[in-house]
Amino acid sequence: MNGKKVMLTIQGEKKEYPAGTSFLRIAQDYSDAYQDDIVLVLYNRRLRELNKCADGDGTVEFLTTADKTGKKAYRRGVTLLMQKAVYNLWGKGNISVRVKYSIGQGNYCELVKWENDTEEVVKVTGTEINKLKNEMYQMVVSDIEIHKESINTDDAVTLFHDLGMTDKEKLFRYRRSSRVNIYELDHYMDYFYGFMVPSTGYLRYYDVIPYADGFMLQFPDKNTREVAPFVPAEKLFHTLKKSRDWGKMLEIDTIGALNDAIAAGKTQQMIEQANEAAKKCNGNVVFIKKTHRDTASVTFDIRTICMDDFPAITNIDEYIGFLYGMYSSNHDIECVFIDGILKHADISLDNIPAFIDRLKQVSKECEVEFYVSISASKEDLADVNMEGCKYLN
Repeated sequence: MNGKKVMLTIQGEKKEYPAGTSFLRIAQDYSDAYQDDIVLVLYNRRLRELNKCADGDGTVEFLTTADKTGKKAYRRGVTLLMQKAVYNLWGKGNISVRVKYSIGQGNYCELVKWENDTEEVVKVTGTEINKLKNEMYQMVVSDIEIHKESINTDDAVTLFHDLGMTDKEKLFRYRRSSRVNIYELDHYMDYFYGFMVPSTGYLRYYDVIPYADGFMLQFPDKNTREVAPFVPAEKLFHTLKKSRDWGKMLEIDTIGALNDAIAAGKTQQMIEQANEAAKKCNGNVVFIKKTHRDTASVTFDIRTICMDDFPAITNIDEYIGFLYGMYSSNHDIECVFIDGILKHADISLDNIPAFIDRLKQVSKECEVEFYVSISASKEDLADVNMEGCKYLN
């Protein structure tokens, strides 16, 4: 560190540290001041992981598991922990795990096995659940460091092809960025959109609960040091399952496969007016349109979906199920733009109030912002409950 010092402003006070001190080390000096675990920092208003270092003067703000961004980082970490545990236990038997749906404060997952080019669900029992929980616990106790590596996108395609992760391979074929971040936990590698906790020792609060043919990976909610109880939501579960079944029928059960379908027909494009609003989203952005017409190229990683490519979606139930299924394939979606909603499925001015109510529920459960354009006057929308909504023009 050559004796160089940096002056950091933390909680309104200035404090000096050796240049190159990790934010993990700095956070240790302030952890007692926070009710929840510190997992990320804002360094000069830029988000940083704790294993990064302070190399110059600036301001430091800590983010905990109670913050939205910190909560997502924690859940990514638990998910990676679970995936690594599955790999340790059953990877040699060609068994892997699919994180399928977000339900309440958890993710529904299934073990799958590839045989004769066919993916079959492996029904879990109490024995498998106990083995999985024990393997995860042992890694938490070991406090294994989680490493991040930035690699060329083409190399990522090759990597996930070699690992047999065909969904990730397809996803990166359409990524516009030249590089991607890969996280590695004890030689197990996977891609996550967003930041991660520094080590497995942070991941103390979770549960694995058998459900349907798979299991729920359950996280904390507002009380960040207590796992939220799992409340089965049978109607939502079957809606999500039906949505995923449509995807399999159309061979678009993952975001990567969805991109394949879109690219095979037209191109990935985005309405130009959404660009500015999209800048406010830190996660993935999706634009849903009726047809492939009247689109313009954009500079962001925006995924464009044209509903004409999905003729099986004909009513509100199926449309809402489609949105849940889209989110379950990519939990880092933060903004969804829906253009000309009255042209989609059977949605009309008569049932738009019911649609908006259900869309608000999706927004609340998935923490996704929806921007919807409707060809109607405000008088036509008088029956819409605008609580939690606002007109943009």
